[in-house]
Amino acid sequence: MSQRVRAGAGVLLGCAALAAAVLAGSASAGNDENAVLSPLGMSIGSAPNPVRAVDNRFHLAYEITIVNQSGLDVTINSVRARSAGKKIGDKLVGPDLNGLLRVNGGADTSVIPAGGSAVLFMDVDYKRKGETPKRLTHSFDLTGVDPAGDNPDRQFRFGGVATPVGQEPALRVGSPLRGKRWYVGNGCCDPINAHRGATLAINGTVEAPERFAIDFVQLDKDNKLFEGPLDENESYAYFGAKIHSATDGKVVRTQDGMPEQTPGALDPNATVQTAGGNYVVVRVDRGHYAFYAHMQPGSLRVDEGDRVRAGQVLGKLGNTGNTDAAHLHFHIMDSPSPLQSNGLPFVFERFNGQGKVTNPQLLQTGAALDVDSSTLHGPYANRMPLADQVINFGSDGGKSSR
Repeated sequence: MSQRVRAGAGVLLGCAALAAAVLAGSASAGNDENAVLSPLGMSIGSAPNPVRAVDNRFHLAYEITIVNQSGLDVTINSVRARSAGKKIGDKLVGPDLNGLLRVNGGADTSVIPAGGSAVLFMDVDYKRKGETPKRLTHSFDLTGVDPAGDNPDRQFRFGGVATPVGQEPALRVGSPLRGKRWYVGNGCCDPINAHRGATLAINGTVEAPERFAIDFVQLDKDNKLFEGPLDENESYAYFGAKIHSATDGKVVRTQDGMPEQTPGALDPNATVQTAGGNYVVVRVDRGHYAFYAHMQPGSLRVDEGDRVRAGQVLGKLGNTGNTDAAHLHFHIMDSPSPLQSNGLPFVFERFNGQGKVTNPQLLQTGAALDVDSSTLHGPYANRMPLADQVINFGSDGGKSSR
């Protein structure tokens, strides 16, 4: 074991005389009398904003960035969000917690190694709007293990890691598509998926622009994604579907001229600049921008500076950029940059839920998917769809209030 790791372990483990009286109890943030020297340093970069989803619960989706500043290997045993000292949402333990923890570096483990880092993807939900907290704190239970085995395991229990909670309602938007059986791919809020887990370090700053993003693909009448060869765009019946502006606004960015990709595999040469393929960004208001990605080359019907109305056709659904099948990637963000922005919640004004896909792993095999119509079914207004839901959009797409 290196001297650096051994020294780090010694620093923390040597604090027993100072902290022994409080390590077995809980500590309150800001109270030095109960302060705990914790092995993990944690922070929340973007304050969460509430959104009401089709489960009729409000969701607060956010990320806790974790750095292990000690020489111990640390396991998070439990996490509990609190509002004004009271419990809110579910306590995260065991597999539920581990499924929301990503240890950086690609390690398939729930242990944050000495000097390592991780991200914990939180989804705190509650029933009534009046329960929306103004501020969240968190209670943690940790176990620290000396990698050298020279010292006994240590327990750490404390409260802290505060964040304000935004009080602005989620943006209401119309639908960007028309028709039936649109599958909500990689939607909010858990487990970690291609969008929720896309915390990107751009120019040194970690961003989460795709926190609430949806990949829309359309199932056929047999609940299949495609009919014919997997690697031909024409096998996907919805390829070329019209994409409509979900809001009024002004076009502030476009990208066109990128070629269609071959379905079934991601572009090995994709970069952060090409990931969105051909796209349109619409400024809705000062703090909201709508992003429509992966459009067909040459199909864009708008230019930068154009004013658009809700329902106006922007272009056609394609398979360009970092994609392995035709789809529309849609999300709302707080700046015109698809990369350097913070993902914001939104709700669709009107749609009909058809149920939830129970075997999404079969989506790209061409097999018929099982849709459980006993859940997430029926008409919805001003709700956010959830991952793996199948929804119908009306012929008019609803209208945006902004």
